[in-house]
Amino acid sequence: MKKIISFISCLFILSMSCAQSIYTHAVTTIEGQNKSMADFQGKKILIFTLPIQQNVSNDSLLYSIDSLQEVHANSLVVIGVPSYEDGYTLSIKNDLKNWYRSRLNNEVIISEGVFTRQTSGSQQHALFQWLTDNNKNGSLNQDVTGPGNKFFIWTDGKLLAALGPQVKISGSTMNNLVE
Repeated sequence: MKKIISFISCLFILSMSCAQSIYTHAVTTIEGQNKSMADFQGKKILIFTLPIQQNVSNDSLLYSIDSLQEVHANSLVVIGVPSYEDGYTLSIKNDLKNWYRSRLNNEVIISEGVFTRQTSGSQQHALFQWLTDNNKNGSLNQDVTGPGNKFFIWTDGKLLAALGPQVKISGSTMNNLVE
């Protein structure tokens, strides 16, 4: 029995040592700046897949993200990511940038469009490989399903939650995570 417990303990330690750090990753903003995740050590990080379709419902979602960031500006970094799988293209980049910036304050980081899903294989952005693969993040294995997916990283760099679009930004789940 002791051998089995020791073996399981070793496997757990080995799996944790294989996990990568979020702080080794970076994003390029829609304005062309490189932002290292290491710059956000000690802060909570919310990574959010942004909507591509401009409509009233998505305007409301963007305003909710903006409000959340403003209320928690000292402790929370919000990164919005448009996804190629959701319809992002270079031809609409400037329109989206103008739309996002008209609803999100400058403290919300908006990345260039990236491939976010595991089904994109080698094209999946390295940050999203980390976010969606428990072998890399050490805790959760959940793929992106569309706009509104949220990934919450704690102040120590650990992936704490992967939430689907049904979880509201202004809801109690998000509020409990951010508080």
